[in-house]
Amino acid sequence: MRLVGLRVRTAHTLLGDVIFERRVYECPRTRRQVAPLDLELGLSSGAHLSRGVVAKVAWAAARSAYGPASEDLERLAGITVGKAEFARVVEEEGARVLEIQGEREERWSEPVGTDRPVLAPEMPCEKLVLEVDATVVLTVAGEEHKSVYCGRAFDASSRVDKEGRPMLIESRFAASAHSLDDFRGRFDALANRCGARSAKKVAFIADGAIPLWKLAEDRFSFAVHIQDFWHVSEHLHGLAKLLFGEGTKEAREKAEHWSALLKESRVDDVIDELRKEHKRRRGAKRECIQAKIEYIEAGRHRMDYKRYTAEGWPIGSGAIEGTCKHLVKERLCVTGARWRRENIPNIMALRLCRANREWDADFAQNAKST
Repeated sequence: MRLVGLRVRTAHTLLGDVIFERRVYECPRTRRQVAPLDLELGLSSGAHLSRGVVAKVAWAAARSAYGPASEDLERLAGITVGKAEFARVVEEEGARVLEIQGEREERWSEPVGTDRPVLAPEMPCEKLVLEVDATVVLTVAGEEHKSVYCGRAFDASSRVDKEGRPMLIESRFAASAHSLDDFRGRFDALANRCGARSAKKVAFIADGAIPLWKLAEDRFSFAVHIQDFWHVSEHLHGLAKLLFGEGTKEAREKAEHWSALLKESRVDDVIDELRKEHKRRRGAKRECIQAKIEYIEAGRHRMDYKRYTAEGWPIGSGAIEGTCKHLVKERLCVTGARWRRENIPNIMALRLCRANREWDADFAQNAKST
């Protein structure tokens, strides 16, 4: 490398714009130029944001759309960054964090018997609850809408009652905006991270989606499998409205009766009553009853709700539904938002970084720099 000379550069820092001179070197063979001070300060080619500013831009972008995030940064921190710069930071930092998360998950997923000791659980659980679900992110015209798979892990004892509503004190999350196969590996890592290998008992909770139960059977056959009670109850309520009239007393009472039987693990009684209705009905109503019978029969081995409740397990998937809402939809599904599929994983990596309280670790270099 040969010295080209001193060149002036401007950097946007947390303390304001800084103009400085630094030595620039050039490779005689490739003609590529580099300034060691730029590398030390974390200033990439063509970028003018210090690492400290990058961290704040990434944080703001992970919380809200670029426009509002830009306004918040300018008003609260006096930092002026345009939407294009926000997009660049999300692309670069999201990809960097996604790589860190992948390396971390590989470590959590290492099989027992490797030359390195298995990592001790970060959040050890005696009764580990694993919940999974998926949600959809709308994409730009010409691209198929994207499914984002989400997982949540917590100890059953971490549920507390707050003003009549269950609340989780501590949990960890996994997500994938690539594919269900990619999510499988990430969810395995999440389970190990929360003590699946050492937990006394494990429960797997999801709605009726067949791919999610295939995942449970393939990876967590040892767990207690619980099909979300409220989804099944919704099916019964919908059927009652169809058969007895929406808004009628008979429909409401019948739905509540079926749901009460279901909660008492009297699934056979529910099916028997549906079969009696099936004989009495014709046409579309008869077909709908048959579909509900088949739906309940397919999942009946996951509907022993009285036992699950007695053993201290949740019987609903509200925790993971809340995860889909707060981790994905609050940011990616705002009114009018349309995403390119290739951009979704980067913003999700930043969202997951925040949710799992890994921001300080993954942005440690940023935190030390203005």
